[in-house]
Amino acid sequence: MIRTSKTSPWIAYVVPFDFPEGGAGARRVLGNAQSLVAAGYRVTIISAQIDHSGSDARPFAPGISLASTGERDAEHLPRALKRARYIFTGSRTRDWIARAPTPPAAIILYSGYSPYLLQLTGMARRRNIPLIFDAVEWYTASSTAGFLKSPYLWNIELAMRALIPRLDGVIAISSYLADYYRRRGLAVAQLPPTLDVPALEPVLESPSADGRLRLSYCGSASNDLLDTVVTALMRLDPEGARIRLDIAGPTAEEVLALPSLRDHEAVPPGLTLHGRVTHEQSVAITRAADFTIFLRRINRVSSAGFPTKFGESLSLGTPVITNLTSDLADHLDDGVNGLVCPSPAPGDLAKILERALTLDPAHLSAMRRAARATAEANFDYRVHSEALVRLLAQCNAPAPDRTLMENDIHVR
Repeated sequence: MIRTSKTSPWIAYVVPFDFPEGGAGARRVLGNAQSLVAAGYRVTIISAQIDHSGSDARPFAPGISLASTGERDAEHLPRALKRARYIFTGSRTRDWIARAPTPPAAIILYSGYSPYLLQLTGMARRRNIPLIFDAVEWYTASSTAGFLKSPYLWNIELAMRALIPRLDGVIAISSYLADYYRRRGLAVAQLPPTLDVPALEPVLESPSADGRLRLSYCGSASNDLLDTVVTALMRLDPEGARIRLDIAGPTAEEVLALPSLRDHEAVPPGLTLHGRVTHEQSVAITRAADFTIFLRRINRVSSAGFPTKFGESLSLGTPVITNLTSDLADHLDDGVNGLVCPSPAPGDLAKILERALTLDPAHLSAMRRAARATAEANFDYRVHSEALVRLLAQCNAPAPDRTLMENDIHVR
């Protein structure tokens, strides 16, 4: 890898949430930061959290430091005051970057949208610092009335359609977003959610201990169509004799409130509920499953985004059952590293689960090895370092010193 030192150019990676506790967003940022470090840049992640240790950057990981600006200081205020404060969010981050002894080679903004963009764009232009947006989603309302009632969605539309096209470049999580911003004339690098694949210990043999097909669902009760999953399961195996579904995230009350379980007083025997869990616990649940399962409606939200859990599951050697949204067709090979559900409908999913029940342990183990190989080829952060280097070069950012080649990354 490339060694970074005090003289290596540094990247300011701005995030509007707590880091590293910010869920899938934080893992996205960490993967991209690791790609940049592997290319020879230093990275300072500038988070919005309140940290009583001060705002000075402190070491976080090899080549990566962490600074906190305390932008999120209005969470306890009434809604009106919180919204007023939100308008000025990003000003402390702007000032933190402006005070740095050496300007960053580039600023990358994850989310944050209009408030952060309005604060950072002028300063970046004045100081000739490339400003790049990490685009991972494009939320929309289910109706025009819903949009008109949501200032947050107004802010997103303003950012996506007017403010981001004025920047130097975009890191796009999907081809939907990459194509949109290429058409707007921006330099674009398309990167799925990445992680340190070799750091995750996979299970490459079928792990089932009781003969049942074991499925893992980690997420909320609504985002990944849990009710559809449970409906299909109740049609196929209501007593849980052949299939076990481990559910992490929703509470028992939330699960029992699903329409598919409205007539049940207790959780059906085929469902094992884990409730709210840490990311480490969700990893263990996923690793122990024969398949990760989730479904998504096909709309702008699912087309623009990319499910972080997909690459994470494959990294653990766990194949995935899902329908094709975003760019999953580029990675999910039916019968090889997962099973493709034709639609997010209970009937189609029940047929796929019937098919999964016919797979013998040798086939399931082969799928696990293929899943891990897909993760190593497509979702490891090292694979995408050069794409970020090319993007930064297109944005006229200073290049790292590519002559410092070592077996590991050193930060002095």
